[in-house]
Order: sequence, then C-alpha cells, then structure tokens
Amino acid sequence: MTAPINDTARVERDPCSAIPTAEIEAIGGKVERFRTVDLSEGLNCSWLFLEAPSTVSAGLVLGNKDGLSALYAQNSTGGLTTFKPVDPVGGHPAVIYANGSEGRGTCTLAVGIRDDLVYTVIPHLSSGNPMVADPCGMATKVAATAIKHLKRS
Repeated sequence: MTAPINDTARVERDPCSAIPTAEIEAIGGKVERFRTVDLSEGLNCSWLFLEAPSTVSAGLVLGNKDGLSALYAQNSTGGLTTFKPVDPVGGHPAVIYANGSEGRGTCTLAVGIRDDLVYTVIPHLSSGNPMVADPCGMATKVAATAIKHLKRS
C-alpha cells in the first residue's frame, strides 16, 4: 500500500475542496451546482450535474475509525449485500459495497487512505448521464482525482 495520507484536515472541513469543479466536469459533465452535506459520519460534497438529474457525493468518513477493516468485518457477518475488493485507487486499497442500495447508475466505492479513514464516492446517475452504464468507473475516477489532490495537501 502507498503511504497513508495524514493531512486531511482541509478536506474534512471542506469536502468540495478535494476536487476542483473543472475536474469533476471532465469526469461527469457540466455541474449545475455543488454543496456540502452534513452526514452522520462526516461532511460530503454533492455535485449535481446539469445534463440529467444525476449526482455524485464524496467525502471522508470520519465516523468510521476502523477504515476498510470495518467493511470487511461487516461483510463477514453478512451485513452487506454487495462486497467486492477492486484494484487499488491511487495506490490505496478499495472496495465496492452496498447494503441493499444497488441499482442502475449507482455504486458505492470506499478507498482506504489510511488505517482509520476511508474516502467514499457514491454516484447516483440517471439515464441522461454519459457514465450511467459504468457508475463504478465514474466513482473510481472521482476517487483517484481526490486522492491525487489529498496527496498534494
């Protein structure tokens, strides 16, 4: 595994700062707007695309202090309906997982950026989005872009 990313404070406070809008647009199309969403496990950035009612949300999961190990543990007890380790993203281990939220245009990708922290990307794409057939491919591109910027922090 690549060295852990320890300097994450800026993205913890401002998840939208992880990826410049132009880079999100290069992946998923023109962004209509973006906003920070306060979830129980940490702040996420949600980008809404103009071309179709599609979004991608991403952020650090601060409430999970066990990193990817928590997902492996949840899977071992039958707590996930989808669990698939995938190729590393930016040199960091990654899994695709879900607990009943699978569907066309949707994917949940978690990338372990250090033992106690994951970066999660969740596209919800509708028919008009060019990436609708490959939401996990989109999630991987978004995560790789965020990790590239996190490493520069």
